[in-house]
Amino acid sequence: MCQVFLPAVPVPGQREAADPDFETVLRDQLGGPAHRLAELNCELARIGIRAPAALPLLLEASQCYLAKHDYLMQKRYAAQAYDCACAWGDPVAKVRAGMALAVASCWTGDLGVVRAHADRAAAYLDGLDDAAIGGLLPELADLSWVEAQLQRLRHAEVRQRRGLAVAEAYEAEDHWILLQVLLGSTLRERGELDEAEAHAEQALEAADLRDSAVHRELALVALGEISLEAGDTERTHRLAEQAGAAADCDTRFGRAGAMLIGMTLIQSGLPRDGRDVVLEAAGGRMLPLIPVASRARVHAALAAADAALGHHAEAMRWSQLAMCTTWTCDQDRTLGYAQLARAEALLGTEPGAALRAAEASRHAFERAGVRLGLAAANRIVGAAQGRLDQPDASASALARAEELYRRSAAPLAAENVRLMRAAAPAPAAEALDDDPAAIECLSPRETQVARLVAQGCSNQQIAGVLDIKLNTVQVHVGRILRKLRVPSRTAVARLVTLAEAGESVAAGWHSSN
Repeated sequence: MCQVFLPAVPVPGQREAADPDFETVLRDQLGGPAHRLAELNCELARIGIRAPAALPLLLEASQCYLAKHDYLMQKRYAAQAYDCACAWGDPVAKVRAGMALAVASCWTGDLGVVRAHADRAAAYLDGLDDAAIGGLLPELADLSWVEAQLQRLRHAEVRQRRGLAVAEAYEAEDHWILLQVLLGSTLRERGELDEAEAHAEQALEAADLRDSAVHRELALVALGEISLEAGDTERTHRLAEQAGAAADCDTRFGRAGAMLIGMTLIQSGLPRDGRDVVLEAAGGRMLPLIPVASRARVHAALAAADAALGHHAEAMRWSQLAMCTTWTCDQDRTLGYAQLARAEALLGTEPGAALRAAEASRHAFERAGVRLGLAAANRIVGAAQGRLDQPDASASALARAEELYRRSAAPLAAENVRLMRAAAPAPAAEALDDDPAAIECLSPRETQVARLVAQGCSNQQIAGVLDIKLNTVQVHVGRILRKLRVPSRTAVARLVTLAEAGESVAAGWHSSN
C-alpha cells in the first residue's frame, strides 16, 4: 500500500504549532543564492516585518518563491504579508495579501485556507464599482483562478467577464490577455471547447500584436490544453512545442508545455515516453508542481500509461495516489478523476472492478457537471462492458461518450469513440470456424496489426511499434474484426496463431523435400 503524507488543513488564521516563527525563517533566507530574494530579505530584516513598507516586499518575495516552485516558502511569505496587512488595517492590502495566500495554498493543499480567503476577497471586490476594480485587476484575476481550482466555475466565469470589461474600458491590455486565457480555461473545464478556443485565440492575437513573449506562451499553453481535451494530439504537441520553444524549461510555461507533450505522447500510443516526460515536468511521482486540485487528472493519465505498458501494479499505485488527493480536495471532480484512474488501472486485468470504478467516476462527474470527464467515464464503462460480453450496454455507453464529446466540440475524441463502436464484435453466429486461411483476406498492414494483437499488444503499443496514429490502429483493428468475422481480439490471436503454425508446418515439409 502506497502511503502519501498530505499537509493537514489548518484553521484559517491559526498558526501551525510546529513551524518556526517568521523571524527564524527570514534569517535562514538572508544568505539565499537568488540575488533579488537576498535583497528583499535584507530589506525586510532592516525595516521589520510589521512595518507598512514590508507588505510589498513580502508579496514580491512570495512571487519569487512561486517562480522557484518553492510553494511552502511562498505560503510562509504570503501568510506573513497577510498578518502585516491585518496589523495596519488597510482593506485593499488585506485583499492583496489574502489572495497571495490563497494562491499559495492551492499548491500546498490547504483548501480550507483557500476558501476562507477567496470568500473574504469576493465579498470585498463584489462591493466595488468598476473604477475601483480597475486598480485591483490582478487580485480579481487571482480570485477567478482560485475559484476555478475550487470548482466554483460559474463564479469564476462571472469575475473573468467583469474583469475583461473593466480591462478593456481602462485599456489594461496585459490583464485583458490574462483574463481571456483564464476565461478560456474556465470554459474548457465546463466542456465548452469552441468558445474556450475563441477566447484563447483572441489572447494569442493580442499577445502577438503587443509582441509579448510571456503572454504568447501563456495563450499557446491554453490552446494546447483545449486541443488535448478535444482529442487533437498532433495540434496539442505542436502548440506545446511552440510554447516551450521560447520558455526556459524550468519556468511555469516551460513545464506546462512539457506536461502537454507528455500527455499527448500517452494518448498517441507512446505511454513510456509520455509517462517519463509528465513525471519530469511535474517534479516527480507526487506531482508537486501541479496544483493539488488538478493532480488526480494527471494520475489518471499516468495510470492509463502504465496499464498500457502492462505495469498493472504501478497503474494501481497511481490510482491510489489519485484517491489520496480526494481526501484533501473533497470535490466530485477530483473523485471522478481518481475513480477514472482506478478504472484505467484495472481495465486490462479485472474488467468487472474496472466497470464499478468507471461507474463511480461517471456518477461523480454527473454531480460535478464535468462534461468531458463524463465522456471519458462513459468510454471506460463501454470498454469494460465490452470485455464482459455485454454488447448492448457497451454500445449504449460508447454512444453516450461520443455524444458528449461532440457536444463539447471535441470531434476527434468523438471519432475515436465511434471507431471503438465500429470495432465492436460481430454477433457470434456470423463468426467463421477456426480457418487458418482466413487471415489471407487481410492487407499487409492489417496482417502486421493482427500479429501484434496476437502477441498481446494494446492499441497504444501497436501504434508505438508501427509508428502510426492511435486512431489508425483502431481503424485497422475494426477492419480486422469485420473481415475475419470474429467477436474479439482473442479470436484474432487464435486465427493468427493457427495460420503461423500452418506456415511453420508447410515450411518444414518443403525443406524436408
